[in-house]
Amino acid sequence: MHFRAAPLIVLIAATSACGAGSGPVTTDAPTPFSASSTSTPEGFTAAECRGAIGGKRVILRLDVPKEFEPESTGPSDQTPGGQCTWRTSEDRFFSVRVGEKESLADKNDELKEFEDSGGDDDVKDVTYDAPTDTFGDLEGERLSWWSYSDGTPSDCVYVQANGLRVFWQNPDDIDQRLDDLEAVLDSIELIRS
Repeated sequence: MHFRAAPLIVLIAATSACGAGSGPVTTDAPTPFSASSTSTPEGFTAAECRGAIGGKRVILRLDVPKEFEPESTGPSDQTPGGQCTWRTSEDRFFSVRVGEKESLADKNDELKEFEDSGGDDDVKDVTYDAPTDTFGDLEGERLSWWSYSDGTPSDCVYVQANGLRVFWQNPDDIDQRLDDLEAVLDSIELIRS
């Protein structure tokens, strides 16, 4: 009896992803979803980001802190699915990219190579979490780290699910305002047009 149970346990462990190192499934064809919050918070403004999925137009709606000014919107040669970016005068930055295929688990592995290396490419405090709440009612991935790149120390966060990636970056000498990031995430919804 004892010997019959051992192969069964091995089979269950092999097929259940227990201890597996693979990241969540990603997609370049996001499906529509609703925001988890339907009212625009005080100090925010409603915004849209246009994209394309499989040749069909989509609209990403979200709330943006008022001090952020739009830099780019929509598809480009570098981001054919679409990417929108915003920045403040104090170099806070965030972007939303449509059609992201790479798992943040892969990005986590890349960052770990430079962790505590010193110099211009130094990163610290790399933290990867999955599955975790992201936007809408979706679970996905979250990756945060401190970076010293091109002489600029910054706190950085990626949040990704359903083929959408949000990037939030702050100079490390000012408050990260992660509550603002959470309000942005709560407001994101994807609509097919």
